[in-house]
Amino acid sequence: MDLAVCSLVVGIFSILFCWCLVIPLVLSLIGLITGIVSLVRTNQHTGLALAGVIRSAIGLVLGVAILLLLLLIV
Repeated sequence: MDLAVCSLVVGIFSILFCWCLVIPLVLSLIGLITGIVSLVRTNQHTGLALAGVIRSAIGLVLGVAILLLLLLIV
């Protein structure tokens, strides 16, 4: 359960900090790893782990998109 909650919290933070350059990429990868490990390790609390994986993936996509936009502008 701890990994699922960690994945969810880190995924939310990766979306909140998507305007930064490197922080959302690192947070998203941590959220994805902990969420996937939680899903594989146990079948309990899969809703939290799945939500964490989805939010981390959204944070990763937003972080990469904003990073690419900033690189294209500069």
